[in-house]
Order: sequence, then C-alpha cells, then structure tokens
Amino acid sequence: MRERASNGALWKKGTAILLSLFLLPTEMVYAGGPLTVGGPAEGVSGVPLLWDNTKPIAYRVDGGPLSQQPNGGPVIIDNPTSVTRVNKLFAYWSAVPTVSLSFTNAGGLLAVGSFPANGDVKSVNDFLAVAGDVTGQAPDPNSCNGGGQSPIMFDADGSIFDGLGLPPEVIGFAFQCAFNPTTGKIISAGAILNGRFQDVINNPNAGNFELTAAEFDQAFTHEFGHFIGLGHSQINVDVLLNAIKTGVPTCSTDDNAGMPLMFPVLGLCTARTTAGLPILAVDDAAWISKLYPVTSPPPVGKTSFNLAYGTISGTVFFSDGVTPAQGVNVIARNTSSPRRNAASAVSGYLFTGNLGQTVTCVNPAAPTPQTCSNLGDPFGSHDPALIGHFEIPLPPGTYTLQVESVFSGFAGGSSVGSLDPPIPVPGAYSSTATVSITAGATTSFNITLQGTQPRFDAFESASLLEPYRAIWLRGEQLIRRRQTT
Repeated sequence: MRERASNGALWKKGTAILLSLFLLPTEMVYAGGPLTVGGPAEGVSGVPLLWDNTKPIAYRVDGGPLSQQPNGGPVIIDNPTSVTRVNKLFAYWSAVPTVSLSFTNAGGLLAVGSFPANGDVKSVNDFLAVAGDVTGQAPDPNSCNGGGQSPIMFDADGSIFDGLGLPPEVIGFAFQCAFNPTTGKIISAGAILNGRFQDVINNPNAGNFELTAAEFDQAFTHEFGHFIGLGHSQINVDVLLNAIKTGVPTCSTDDNAGMPLMFPVLGLCTARTTAGLPILAVDDAAWISKLYPVTSPPPVGKTSFNLAYGTISGTVFFSDGVTPAQGVNVIARNTSSPRRNAASAVSGYLFTGNLGQTVTCVNPAAPTPQTCSNLGDPFGSHDPALIGHFEIPLPPGTYTLQVESVFSGFAGGSSVGSLDPPIPVPGAYSSTATVSITAGATTSFNITLQGTQPRFDAFESASLLEPYRAIWLRGEQLIRRRQTT
C-alpha cells in the first residue's frame, strides 16, 4: 500500500479544491480525464489510478451535523439529513447507465487514536487524525492514509478550514489517500465539506459566504468525481474569459449544459439542477463511463459502454507533422448542438507532465533509482509514444474538432491536463472537417497545428517560458459567484 499524500500536507497535496470566488494554487497535478495516471514505479504506467469496481466503494460518514452556525449556534443541517445528501451525491455517478460503479455507506467513522468510533470531526486535530496526516507519526491503520477508511467529513462551522489556513472561499476538497503501488487501484480516499456555506448566514464582508443547496450539492458531486478518480475538464471556457473581461458572468442554457460538472470553477452559471439540467454534462458522463465501463452482457438497467459510445483517438503535432504537442485542449463538438454536446481531452493526458522529466530512461518497464523512478513526477507514463496523444469518448454522431489553450489560471488544484502550469497552444488549428462516431468503434484523427514556433523543450512546463503566478497576482479580475434570487 502506498500513501497518496505526504505527511503534514494532506490538504495541500493530493487535494482537489473547488472555490466559489477564485482559484487556490496547490501542488497536485491533474490529468484531463483521469485524476491521476500511473507511472513507471507507481501503479501501472500509463493507466489511470482507479477503484476496484468489482465491489462497492465503501465510504464512511462523519457523525456530526453538516452545518451549524458559529460559536455553538443552532444546527442548520443535522446528521441524518447530511448523510442522506452524501448518499445522493455519490448516487449521481453510479446512476449513469454506462458506468460500472457502486457505492456503499459503511457507517460512521472508525476510531483513530483518541478520535472515537462514530465520532464528530470538530477540530483540525480530529481531521488530521482521521486523515492519517499527523506530523511525525506513521498513519494509523484505521485512517485514510493508512488505507483503513474513506471518510466523508463535515466542518460544520468552517473552523477546521480556518485552522488549516485556507481562505474563507474554499467550499471543500477531496483527496486520494492510499493506493496499491503494483495494481494502481485506489484503496482509500476522503473529502471534507465546509458547512459554513449552508449556515443561512450570508455575510461576505465577514468571510461567510452562502450557497444554495443546489450549488453546494453540485460542488460536492464535483468533489466526489475527484474521489473516484476523475480530473478536471475545460469546455465552454469562453464563459469564464468573458466574465473576466466584463466582470459579469453571462451563461446561456446551452453554455451551462455543455460546461462539465468537472470544470474547475463554480458559480459562472446557474446550478445545473436549478436550470433543469442533468447534474452531469456529456463530458462528465462520457469520461466516467470510459474509466468504469459497463461491459457486455450488461446487468439489468445498464447499457454496455461499447453500445453507447465510440472514440476519437489521435495525436496533436507541431507544424512539422512529426513532433507531438503536449498540453493542448482538444474538444469534439456535435454538429447539431455544439455548445451542449461536447467532450474533451488534453493531448498527452497519460504522459507525465512534470518539469525535468526525461523520456530517455534506460528501461521504463523496470525502473531503478539509476534509471527512471527518481526522475521528476512519479505519476504519468514515460512512454514517448503517449506525448501529444488524446482519446475522447463520445456518443454516436457527427463532430468537429477544435483546439485551444488550457486557461492560464487553471494550475495547482485547478489544473486541467498534465502540464502545471499549462502552456499556450503553440499554433493555430482551423478545420471544418467532420468526424463520424460509431458506437463501439475508434476513429483516428490527428491534428497538425499551423504556424508553430520552434519548440522549446517539448512536452514540458510553461514555467520554462514564464514562472507561474497565481491568478490574482496577474491582474485578472476575480469572479464573484452569480447572485441568485
């Protein structure tokens, strides 16, 4: 068993943080599609780290309330109601007809050290104990990092987030704790929800922001997507770019429908369920189905992935048509409803993206400290054949392809793709060619960028061009959550 996060930094590393007002940089790198991909010495190289879906994923739930007003004020959301909401949010993912995934609520939290069985996580010390992240101590076998439980914790009044030094805008985060280093199967993961956003107090000047129940549930359905191994996606990013330019988010129903639940920013559009939309967009359902596909013969109530989806597969190249280009966001849009029905992938999503990573290892299949395993990021394949490669699962239909840069602010905990920070797309691509997708078939489609400059150390980080600066240090306007009435 391998810990997914280092001691003393669980809330910084291995987290997937979702913010309502701005993006908080962390040190984790996310792959577009899967959250984490195995490397030469961590899991199976080039294969996403996922749960064993031959059995239900067992999670345990905090014994306290989800939300309580500050200073011991009244409980707003009691524990039974909180548990019911958690169960419902996990069920959104398992309900996808083409997904082979199930969950089980295994009961209350396990005892860890002085933290009691079925206890209420009330303090930073409680959180660190259950997470298994106590400085100077090996993880308790019952903790998340110890592989003993997958906890869903409630910070009822936001005091734990304050104690961790997080800004008041942080709604919560999910984290993967332990995995099998040989098989790459996730053993345990966790999440913590900030109940301050549900305490019916809306006082932004005092750092107390309020979300509707639909917005809050959407945020944690997103986080539970990370819990099961799904990374961020970028579609309809122009909604964000226009909001930065004008200071006012404007989002049509089509924009909202096509923007993935796994988009890194919350609040640009009305909550999906409030708008009468499914909680999962086309991209979300396609990718979770690809990661956990239903196979034939399907069980009752399910549909085989190969009967419902086809795949576009290819490589993005520089203008020479030979050199693969890493970190380019590729979007396939259905010609009949391009804003609503779209899915995406980042080129090279299975390849490692850490600065300094070499692909000239002596033997990637059998790494040693003298060859590959100690070079750069341990996650992501070192196989150069995967540089610039992309795959996009899609329902049958006719599609066009577009390429774009991953938004420069999507870094750290908001990363999209394996490059952190992202790079600008090195060239243009404009084509009206259509691609027909048939269920159960893979269609090859390579993309050659036009007018690319001489490449820098290809497939590496944009920090070679300019050191990363947080979004709020670049003079870009922070995006306030759309106010609802």
